[in-house]
Amino acid sequence: MSPRQSDIADMKCWLLRLAQKRWRMPAVRVTKLFSEAGVYDYVTELYDLLHLSSYERALDDIETYLTAKGYSLC
Repeated sequence: MSPRQSDIADMKCWLLRLAQKRWRMPAVRVTKLFSEAGVYDYVTELYDLLHLSSYERALDDIETYLTAKGYSLC
């Protein structure tokens, strides 16, 4: 695994944990949501932009992405 791939995997893990805490969802449910909605691919594709701000801001962006795709986080 390259250093970049490791950084992307680390961001995905942190975003999953932050989403779990913010949305009060079990990790299994967040993982399923992220997989189903394409969030992991989204993070990989936009990593160069997402990593420039905090993980909290990146999660805000993911919330916008999910809402635009019709997902409810409540």
